[in-house]
Amino acid sequence: MKRGPLFPTTLLLLLGTGAAQPTPDPLSGGDYAQVYARAQAGGDAVTASRAAAAMTEYRAGGRDWTARAVQAARQATATRPGDPDAHLALGSALGLQARAGGYTLGALNTAQQARAALDRALSLAPDRADIQAVLAEWHAGAWAKAGIFSGGNQDRARTLAAAAARRAPDTLFVQAHAGIALSLIKDPQARATLTRAVTLNAATPLERDLQAQAKRVLDGLKP
Repeated sequence: MKRGPLFPTTLLLLLGTGAAQPTPDPLSGGDYAQVYARAQAGGDAVTASRAAAAMTEYRAGGRDWTARAVQAARQATATRPGDPDAHLALGSALGLQARAGGYTLGALNTAQQARAALDRALSLAPDRADIQAVLAEWHAGAWAKAGIFSGGNQDRARTLAAAAARRAPDTLFVQAHAGIALSLIKDPQARATLTRAVTLNAATPLERDLQAQAKRVLDGLKP
C-alpha cells in the first residue's frame, strides 16, 4: 500500500532475547486472515487486531478489516488496560482508520484518539523502541497532513524516531517505522534509517512485507 503524508499504521513484531527461546509471532507466516480467525476464536484480541490491521496494510483488505482491527483493539484495552501492546494495537488501528477518512473532522478526531492510545502505550512502557517509532510516525504523519492543526509535532517526531533507531539498530520494525517517520518530515536521516531497514535480514513473510513497505518509501525519496 502506498504511504503518503498520512497518519501512522503499524504491525507489531514480538521479539525475544536472552537464552530462552523467543515466542514465535503468530503473524510471521503472513496468513493474516487465518491468524485473525484463530485469534478471535481463542479470545486473543491483541493478535486479532494486529492481524486485521495487517490485512489492511499489506493485503489491501479495505475498511472492513480496519474496522475489525479497531474493534478487537478496543476489546483488548477494555480487558487489559495495563497492557502497552493493547494500547499500541489500538493506536495503530485507529491510525489506519484516520488515514482512510481523509481530510475530515471525523478523521481528525480519530487521529487524536490514535495519539491518545499511543501516548498511553508509551507511558506504560517508556523504554519500548517500537512504541517510540510508532508514535514518531504519528507525529510526522499528522504534521505532514495538516501541520499545526493536526496536533502533530515534527520536533517530537524527530526526537522519538532518533531515540528509537538508536535503541534498536538491528530491529527491522523499529528502523522501518523510524525511517518512515523521518521521511514524512523530510529529515535528512530518513535515507540512512530506511537503508538500514531494507538491508536487515527479513526472515519471515511478515518481515518481508514490512521491508517491502520501507523500500517503497526509500525509493520515493528525492535524491
